[in-house]
Amino acid sequence: MSEKQPVTKPNTASDCISSLAVPERVTLARKAGEQLFPQNRDKEKYAAACLLAEALASDLCLQVRETLAFELRKYTRLPKTIITKIACDADEVAVPFLRVTPALSDSLMAELIPLLSDNAQLAIAVRSDIGAKASRQLICHANDNAALTVIGNPSVGIDDALASMVLDHFADNARVIEAIAKRPNLPLSIVTKILHHVGDQLRKELSERYGVDPAVAKTVMVNSTHETIWRQIRHATPGQVHAHVLDLRQNGKLSPELMLAMADRGCLAFLESGLAAFAGRILTEIREVLHLANLKQFQALMRDCNLEDGHIEHIHKLARRHYGARRARREVGNPSLWQSRPSGRMTPQSAA
Repeated sequence: MSEKQPVTKPNTASDCISSLAVPERVTLARKAGEQLFPQNRDKEKYAAACLLAEALASDLCLQVRETLAFELRKYTRLPKTIITKIACDADEVAVPFLRVTPALSDSLMAELIPLLSDNAQLAIAVRSDIGAKASRQLICHANDNAALTVIGNPSVGIDDALASMVLDHFADNARVIEAIAKRPNLPLSIVTKILHHVGDQLRKELSERYGVDPAVAKTVMVNSTHETIWRQIRHATPGQVHAHVLDLRQNGKLSPELMLAMADRGCLAFLESGLAAFAGRILTEIREVLHLANLKQFQALMRDCNLEDGHIEHIHKLARRHYGARRARREVGNPSLWQSRPSGRMTPQSAA
């Protein structure tokens, strides 16, 4: 019986190309670029050039890949596989190609962006033909430099969807927020959203430039302040909340509106500490009064706090809802419950 001959795999195009010297592969890259001209009517030559270009786009030599990308940079139509390989290549190959190639549609840009390097994303962000899909993908996946470039690109329209994404992803980035605030001709709905995130001076400039009602601007400022404080205390213990309230009181930033806003969100510890700070009393005394067992004590506490009638009525409703004379145990502002149902009844918790 004759011995079996070892099966040898036929050489692929990549194997054949890699055996060539670098100058020969560079020459092949130039020829492949010529054959991929979109108006090439010879289908067989075009198909062969596509296979050759795909192989060259994966070549180990950077010079070969740079040559191919340079030859293809001005073509209006290219196979998606080749575009993807070049776009995901090293920055030396990808960036010059992505800046100028007209073969990228808005959808293809958006599809590629999560796969690209920071510099390649920046190359797309500066394009004059960048569309809505690509802009949103850059805001979601790119760093703040690319986001700043998108916002500063006059070809990009800032609509509600894009503005909301910017505020969601870069709410704590002052440079990005300031950049979008300084864009000209913003819709009023976007200006109102931005007012939550800018400083006093920029808020005043926006209000004057777009004719925002001062009352609306003030409401936005108050809501922004409340939201900032809520993020600071939402997971704090009652003891930490009390220390934070005392700091606010000392700095002149504690107001009845702020105290009630935190209480409405479910942070009863803020209400107790706020009343203690306003009245100059201790916390245990405040908690006893909030059980409403003695109405005269409650009225005396409100006088000591020097609160308006509307505030007193609000506190009375909160006390009836969360404390009440019939409760055997007082309700403490449990951090795990503060976000559950701010306007509903909280489950009683035992005292710490």
